[in-house]
Amino acid sequence: MLDRLSDFIVRVMDLPLGWLLRLPSDVQLFIVAIGSALILAVVRKFTSNQDLLRRCRADQTRQKALLREAKARKDGDAVKRHRATLGMIAIKQFRQEGGPMLASLLPIVLLATWAFHRLEFHPPAAGEPVEFTASFPISAVGKITHIAPVEGVAAPDGWLREIVAVTDHGPAHGEATWRVSAAASPAPHVLRVRYGGQTYEHPLQAGAPTYEPAVKTHDERLTATEVKLRPVKLFGVVPGLPALFFPPWLVAYLLIVIPSVPLIKRVLRIC
Repeated sequence: MLDRLSDFIVRVMDLPLGWLLRLPSDVQLFIVAIGSALILAVVRKFTSNQDLLRRCRADQTRQKALLREAKARKDGDAVKRHRATLGMIAIKQFRQEGGPMLASLLPIVLLATWAFHRLEFHPPAAGEPVEFTASFPISAVGKITHIAPVEGVAAPDGWLREIVAVTDHGPAHGEATWRVSAAASPAPHVLRVRYGGQTYEHPLQAGAPTYEPAVKTHDERLTATEVKLRPVKLFGVVPGLPALFFPPWLVAYLLIVIPSVPLIKRVLRIC
């Protein structure tokens, strides 16, 4: 259900944003990140009491100055009074955050869903070799699996593979690996892995501005298949944060959005 909803959102968002996919990946990231920052800033302008927030900011600046003066003359009562006033100002400011947050939620969710499916990897070029893997339980090690030959897809090293043990990353499991390349086509090619009398399908798109999902889960006999796509890295260097499950594109996105929001607010005079 969630997959179908996500796919629907991506298809709808392709209508206004699909043109971005023909631009270089760095440009895509900057446009999407600046667009997100602009949404956050502009929505705030129309969903918060800007006059109140400006007065709060002015009062805050004045109270901080008075607090410094009170500390300099060691007036404990005045220090407590100014701190209490600053606390009340902060509460008023916080109450203005709910509206912008709720109003920004839908456009940001739509944009984020689209970006997660369109900006994480470089789409394979027509004829570009990519690694395709199938993962199995460790009990499958030593058995044979194969990909059914498909028109438009080449496997220079053959279609048949013995499942080998993998123990150097994650839980021990079996794995079969192929090197494949695909010709450009209007619809994705379908890689069909045969194992244990069953067929497991994985789509592979090449020569298009989009890519199919890199990972697909299956069942207990063949747990997952994956096309090893090249991750998008800003300027080719910004890394991901695997411990936080942040891919490189998301790290770059946040590095652009976080400083852009206050900058846009300052330029547009938004509190």
